[in-house]
Amino acid sequence: MTEDKKFFEKQKKALEKEKEKIEEKMKKLKKYPSYGEDEEDSLQEMEDFENNLSIENQLEYLSKKINRALKAIENGTYGKCSACKENIEHGRLKIMPYADLCVTCQGEQNKGRKRQSR
Repeated sequence: MTEDKKFFEKQKKALEKEKEKIEEKMKKLKKYPSYGEDEEDSLQEMEDFENNLSIENQLEYLSKKINRALKAIENGTYGKCSACKENIEHGRLKIMPYADLCVTCQGEQNKGRKRQSR
């Protein structure tokens, strides 16, 4: 087995493990307790609901990125930058196995976002 194949197999296991963690967190967020009937309880319930919704959106975003990375492993395109089509650095993929942009393209994308937010 080549070094890349070994690396990709390791990444696939890491992605699957992370996917399981995210799915478990999402299940926990959906179990929502009732706080009570008075107005103060309702306000706390609403605040917690809004916080959980934000967390749930972030988890869904990560879940989609992980699913795309797993599909890319199956298709043989994992580790290729979606913008420039060059290889993504293995160090970056070790830290962020669902990365779909190389460091250079990610930096360019971040610069573009900063300019737009001004």
